[in-house]
Amino acid sequence: MSRSFTSIATLTEVLARTLESYQIDSREVFESMGLSAEPYKNPDARIGKETMEELWLEGERLTGNPCFGFETGLNFHATNIHAVGYAWLASSTIREALERLVRYQHLISTAAEMDLMEDANGVHLQIDPSPGIDLGDDASFTAIITMCRDLSHAEFRAQSIHMMRPEPPCSRKLAEFFNCPVEYNANLDKVTFSMESVDEPLTRPNPALAQASEEVAREYLANMDKKDVVARARVAIIDQLPDGEPSRRGIAGELAMSERTLARRLSDRDYTFSSLVDEVRGQLAKEYLRQSRFSVTDVAFLLGFSDQSNFARAFKRWTDESPTDFRSRTLQ
Repeated sequence: MSRSFTSIATLTEVLARTLESYQIDSREVFESMGLSAEPYKNPDARIGKETMEELWLEGERLTGNPCFGFETGLNFHATNIHAVGYAWLASSTIREALERLVRYQHLISTAAEMDLMEDANGVHLQIDPSPGIDLGDDASFTAIITMCRDLSHAEFRAQSIHMMRPEPPCSRKLAEFFNCPVEYNANLDKVTFSMESVDEPLTRPNPALAQASEEVAREYLANMDKKDVVARARVAIIDQLPDGEPSRRGIAGELAMSERTLARRLSDRDYTFSSLVDEVRGQLAKEYLRQSRFSVTDVAFLLGFSDQSNFARAFKRWTDESPTDFRSRTLQ
């Protein structure tokens, strides 16, 4: 199924700052691509993948820097990713921030998929970009670490980094910046964190701001692409969960389509209705349990479970631990 990939226009502010550091007029560059002189001034605008690729290539050409992508990531700030960035800055742990980044990734760009996984070796943020220019992918690695340091402390580092790209000319500088083992020509793009580093409590959590920012992000996703049934269904499911078990009929009605059409369009994206509900619940459960203001019973209610025991069984299936054990471990 063909799909048009887009990125939020506020990302271009980072490109502008990097170009200006080379005394290059970013306004002229943007206008040469058919954009406004300051495309980042419109927080709701989006830019097509092809145009973004042209911008990356033009930045590399004008600066003469094959590591232009990595350098741009160093200039990244959480506020460049709309409401997701404000939710990131209000998070209580790095893990919570990463979960929000993954949950609302399509607000930032639909041209890549991110997933957060955990095993005995650590917590892994895997990035699966669509085929295209590597410079944007390069920027994502330095941007992620830059944002983590802005949120935590200047010495924060990942446990390891794996990049599919060949070793770049700036690998020595990158080794100094990342301050952790970096593997090039890897079989996947991945940043691995230690569990201790992502679960360490941060000093400036703001649950109310995080919740308000997430509401803005959900509304943005709902309006971003009326054809993106998964994004729209996620928002509808999140809204309906406090009222009980979401029904396929109810969600289909909310999306103004038949149950059969909803099932077919979810299937086109490798989802069933129940698997999508399960995924949304699992993501929200971990976030709610990290907020001490919610009891386990509250979380069960917020996720639409009829009782706490049903929630506990589901959570055990998602994480292989009980809600109480998860909360005790993450709130230490």
